[in-house]
Amino acid sequence: MALSTYAQLKQAVADWLDRRDLGDRIPDFIALAESRLNRLLRLRAMEVEVVIRAAAGIDWLDLPEDCLEPLGVWRKVEGWRQALSFQAQGGFARTDLSGPPRAWSLQGEGIRLDRPCEVGTNLILAMRQRIRLSDAVPTNPVLASCPDLYLFGTLMEAAPYLRDADLLALFAARYGAALAEANALEARPLTLARLTPEAGLPC
Repeated sequence: MALSTYAQLKQAVADWLDRRDLGDRIPDFIALAESRLNRLLRLRAMEVEVVIRAAAGIDWLDLPEDCLEPLGVWRKVEGWRQALSFQAQGGFARTDLSGPPRAWSLQGEGIRLDRPCEVGTNLILAMRQRIRLSDAVPTNPVLASCPDLYLFGTLMEAAPYLRDADLLALFAARYGAALAEANALEARPLTLARLTPEAGLPC
């Protein structure tokens, strides 16, 4: 069967376990699998950009709820973007004088700017997005590109509930292989091959 939506994933888990009495538990197994995937996966497919608004006088912003890991911040100015440099919190220099922000740091669950914004400012946040399937969000890039990770991760979480050590070992092995393959693929260097046309052939 197809395995590209939340509903299809729940049905596939029930089919693999050959159980029809786990309908209320399968969403919990998926959520547990996602919690593990969010700790272990760092795929480019999880990277997105969002615009967050900093009002005048503000130097601290909440991270979006679905932000797993911030990757960069830019200030949006009249059709172009200016990168803000990242500073570790311990060496972060800031001022109370307002102006265009030039640097940022992480503080708690938010972003600390090096100065209060002089005027309302749009900031572009590049981030790795937390994966979290639901009926309202039926798919995501990880399910689309790595359905085996979702399936075997969910089945692995179901095995302890079923108190089945054999199933746990089987699904953990399949999950581990899928995770290693996904990480190995992601680790490949991003290069563009240079193609040189042969003499006499049209370009």
